[in-house]
Amino acid sequence: MAVEGLSVRAFAAALSFCLPLAATCAAQQPEVLGCIGPFGRTANEAALIKAFGQQNVARAEIDVGEGMTEAGTIVYPRDPKRRLQVLWHDSKARSRPASIDIPRGAIWRIDVPGAQPPIRQGMTLAEVEAANGRPFEILGFGWDRGGHAGDWKGGRLAKPDGGCELSLRFDPEPGFLAMEAISGDRPFSSADARMRAVKPVVVEVRLNWP
Repeated sequence: MAVEGLSVRAFAAALSFCLPLAATCAAQQPEVLGCIGPFGRTANEAALIKAFGQQNVARAEIDVGEGMTEAGTIVYPRDPKRRLQVLWHDSKARSRPASIDIPRGAIWRIDVPGAQPPIRQGMTLAEVEAANGRPFEILGFGWDRGGHAGDWKGGRLAKPDGGCELSLRFDPEPGFLAMEAISGDRPFSSADARMRAVKPVVVEVRLNWP
């Protein structure tokens, strides 16, 4: 993976150098994530350590919902702005990524070929639809998977760099009371006027390897 001319390893080294000047360097070194390099289909925890440094990689039990956890790996565990959470298909060997999560508040972005702007937290429904190039499917709110989007209907976001899958989670703007029409375990189009009316924004970003 390259970041404006930097390899992942060089990018990680630059970020470590930037720690004393975090505010200045953060503006110069945007966080870009893709399913290649240390996050590729056959990657493992050793690749993360090589790319980001032993001090920036930690093993952890990661919350997967409904009170359950799974053994995984966290990149930048002490820095919420740069944290990533990785679950593995082989959790014992910590190899073959199953998912790479960008937790709420982290500043990583996803550059998808042909899609502009890059995908990040805080994007509106309309911005994501524009990046995709067509309407996509989003699940109703108010349950465990509420607000999830991952069926891009053949749009640009169906093909992230490296061949993995992109999924997003939206939350409606706080304060809307009439949520019944867009709640529950059922799909909606991003172009649905009822969905747009609650002004959803991206709050979680995930890359998946099936």
